[in-house]
Formats: sequence, structure tokens, C-alpha cells
Amino acid sequence: MSNENQIKADGINELVSLMIGAFETGFVDTNRPTLAQIHQVARNHCKDAYGVELPDIVEQWGEEIAISCGLKLKGKDTK
Repeated sequence: MSNENQIKADGINELVSLMIGAFETGFVDTNRPTLAQIHQVARNHCKDAYGVELPDIVEQWGEEIAISCGLKLKGKDTK
């Protein structure tokens, strides 16, 4: 069980380190991402690093929650 937990912890650390590295290098210009942005980073990371496709935030949580998490939908007022 502890090996499985270490793998999970390493995965989370790798994801957060990827986000910090993107900020450090200027790839992103703010250190205040929304939950929707973090979700998308996690999706991209899983796809690029592991070849695993995860559902987008709307598929996983629904449109209302996705918008509450900071998702901006084209053509919709999300104030």
C-alpha cells in the first residue's frame, strides 16, 4: 500500500512542479489558476505523459460547476 501511495504522491508532485515550471519560464503569466485551468493542465499532462485521455471538466462535473470553477465558454455570458 505504501508503494501505491508513493506513486500517487509523486504524480501529484510532478503535476504541480509542471505548473510551477510553466510559471517560472513565463509560459503562464499568473500564479492564480482557476480550478478549470488546473483540471485542463491535469488532462494535458495525463495525455502527454501517460497516453491517458481524461474527460473534460464539463463531461466530468457538468456545465454549471465547470463555469463556477472558472471555465469560460465561447458565446456564453459566464459572469
